[in-house]
Amino acid sequence: MKKASLKALKITLPLALGVFLIYISYSQFTRDQIDEIKSNLADADYNWILLGLALAFLSHLSRAWRWNYMLKAIGHKPSFLTNVTAIGTGYAMNLIIPRSGEVARAVVVNRIDQVPVDKAIGTIIAERVLDFFILLLITATALILSGNVIIDFFMERLNSAFAKADSSKLIIYGIIAGVSIALLVLLLRYLKPFQKIKSFIAGLKDGFKTIWTMQQKWLYLLHTVFIWLMYLLMFYVCIFAIPGTALMPVSAILSAFVAGSFAVAFTNGGFGAYPYLIAQVLLLFNVSGTLGTSFGWILWLSQTALVLVYGLVSFIMLSVKNSR
Repeated sequence: MKKASLKALKITLPLALGVFLIYISYSQFTRDQIDEIKSNLADADYNWILLGLALAFLSHLSRAWRWNYMLKAIGHKPSFLTNVTAIGTGYAMNLIIPRSGEVARAVVVNRIDQVPVDKAIGTIIAERVLDFFILLLITATALILSGNVIIDFFMERLNSAFAKADSSKLIIYGIIAGVSIALLVLLLRYLKPFQKIKSFIAGLKDGFKTIWTMQQKWLYLLHTVFIWLMYLLMFYVCIFAIPGTALMPVSAILSAFVAGSFAVAFTNGGFGAYPYLIAQVLLLFNVSGTLGTSFGWILWLSQTALVLVYGLVSFIMLSVKNSR
């Protein structure tokens, strides 16, 4: 009963957040502005979107190829096609339950090529850590290129919040927060969750260490660079789909890319959060809300369509393979 409730929450809460962000986004627009967004979606040049999807699919194929370098390092080598279908299945599962795709990938290679699930998950976690590091580098680059645009925005909000706050209350809240965190850390040290966290971190270290000790580490890293280059190019070529976004500066493109990347973690495949956060970031670079929202939705809808088709084909291929 408890597990069923947790599963339901994992699905419904991100969906509810997505719906809420869609409501927040569209409640600020007039009827004419909503019609403008619809017009942007209808009149977009989808040849650029198709090119972007082709680049995105190349990144998926590269990810499948890259995975075998690490699996080989732990004594297993599934076929390239198995990896392709496993990754397609994982992406499709993430649309239903956020972060469930990693387990789905591991289960697929286990059933087809008998790769132990725990070892497969370890390799996936290691690649996620490396991918997150690359995303942080892109984030830092976006902040540097954007100058003071983003930093000034957050500083303005912080200064405004502190100006309205009572300093004595802030001190009290700070003390309460510090004591609460200290007590929580002390409690966790003697509870099972803390031991699980420790073992999880140890697994991350072992998985990440494998990247640097494997024989084909440079090919692995080369594929990592290629994957993120395809992501960036996919995002970049799509700015030409709508005339109003074609002249965006590189700083705006990178900042929107980072916002979209983090949005995927909040909701089911970025539902609601992806177009909303991209539009909010582009507002800082003087791109209108209607234009930014149109751009965000075109990107999200096209990428989601690719994941659905890719996932469906992967499910069919797995079903045929299992039946044989």
